[in-house]
Amino acid sequence: MKKRFIYSLKCPFTKEVHYIGKTTVGMTRPLSHMNKSHSDKIREWVDELKIFGHKPIVDIIYYVSEIEDIDAIEQREIHRHLDRGCYLLNQISVKPLSIIPNLEKSDDIGIDNVSNFLKLKRKYAGLTQGDLSKYSGVALTVIRKIEQGKTNINLEGLVTLLSMFGCKIDITKI
Repeated sequence: MKKRFIYSLKCPFTKEVHYIGKTTVGMTRPLSHMNKSHSDKIREWVDELKIFGHKPIVDIIYYVSEIEDIDAIEQREIHRHLDRGCYLLNQISVKPLSIIPNLEKSDDIGIDNVSNFLKLKRKYAGLTQGDLSKYSGVALTVIRKIEQGKTNINLEGLVTLLSMFGCKIDITKI
């Protein structure tokens, strides 16, 4: 069974796509939305459907090989569906929060310094990336991207992680 894929959640009545997601753990991730989604918007939608005795339809859009960038493919599918006029409940489509700094490496607020700071704080606390994901509610893939210094990271996840260590980021300087 292939475990890496991009999926959608569709309305059981209209068959319209309302969420695009990715998984590396097979159907476990898509089905988790039925009970406890990471997103308030999705949770509200699912709860409303349950009142009528229904749930979203899970549809596999694309199987992703190990050599493909699952994050990039997910983003492509999100934008493709937005371009089609779909109303998506994805946080990124409702409020696109990404850090894409054009900062020099020597700048003290550069992404490399933020990445190193979080990695050191996590290790000092004796946490694995998995532990930090579990305690913070931030996806493991987001934590990995932040610690690797990737620039297309989710700002909400970064803010959550920083707040766990009693810190914040001033985005007016970015």
